[in-house]
Amino acid sequence: MRREYYYLDTNYLLAYLAHWNQDISKSFDIEDELFPANSVIKNLNTKKIKVPLPVLAELVLQLKEKNVNIGTLVLCGDFEIAMLKRNEINNFIRALNSLIEDERLEVMDSIIVAHAISSSECKGLLTFDKKLILSKTIKDVDQEINGSRGIIITDDPRKR
Repeated sequence: MRREYYYLDTNYLLAYLAHWNQDISKSFDIEDELFPANSVIKNLNTKKIKVPLPVLAELVLQLKEKNVNIGTLVLCGDFEIAMLKRNEINNFIRALNSLIEDERLEVMDSIIVAHAISSSECKGLLTFDKKLILSKTIKDVDQEINGSRGIIITDDPRKR
């Protein structure tokens, strides 16, 4: 399988949805991320972007904490849900075990990144989290799992 999809991190999906939904934009401090997220997603084409299942789970938790109810149809935007294939689970577990050893990474971030690293269809993870973008641990784990055919973690793939 070719690496052809970008996966969205929760902060990216939230910024994209907030652009279209006032309840979200009023409840979260993401004003600076609204335009960049929508610009990148529009440029890439929604058919080349997926939402990992752990991102959907984290989004539901964050919306519930803020008491924002947007309905299930809005949750994923215009994107398919990314699921791992059976043959990718071993790499997911290997990546997750390595990532959770780094105390600077939150557990949910480790799950989302491990999902992206272990997916054979994922080209990159779009995030505004500089900690993920700059993490040496993530780069090392990606190299260990994928070799030179790893993923990119960026806020804007057009900058590359």
